[in-house]
Amino acid sequence: MDRAAFSDYSHMLVSDHQGWDRLHAHTPTARLTFLRMVLPLSALPTLMLLYAGASNGGYYAPGLALSGWAGFALLFMAAELFTVRLMGELIHRLARGIAPHTSFDSAFLLASLAAVPLWISSLTLFVPNVPFNIGCALAGIIAACAMLYHGVPAMLSHARDEDTRDLTWLTLWIGVGAWAILSAIAALPVMVR
Repeated sequence: MDRAAFSDYSHMLVSDHQGWDRLHAHTPTARLTFLRMVLPLSALPTLMLLYAGASNGGYYAPGLALSGWAGFALLFMAAELFTVRLMGELIHRLARGIAPHTSFDSAFLLASLAAVPLWISSLTLFVPNVPFNIGCALAGIIAACAMLYHGVPAMLSHARDEDTRDLTWLTLWIGVGAWAILSAIAALPVMVR
């Protein structure tokens, strides 16, 4: 994702074209997207879980050693990486039913872009306040849904017709389900106390 497209990111939350058209015309390979965006940004929640455990572990999960937090953080990172790959594959397979020209690179980029607000929401772990953390995580899922809502028709180069709308809503539901599973994994340290 080039700098110009990155500067369009906030517009991509509300537009079917601004930023999306450029990305669709110059879609990076899935490998490049993984190396330049997914891998670095998926490390953010992992590091934030470690920070939360080291700095505020007594607040979130009294009695859980830092090694326990490290184990949960690594499990979470593995689940994140698997989920982004799985979402890319699902978007690709579903999209090919209405837009056969859809590439895996485009689908993986869309899945990766949708995950960015979720990765960024992990920064709220600097503030040891569970309601605040949950509120920001919910804001992250809303932003991720907005990315998918505008990104599906844009990355497929397909009009927002009934088929595209159905694909968009199916993708949103699958994404929310994946987010719920990841949230449960992130909450494991709190639940196992």
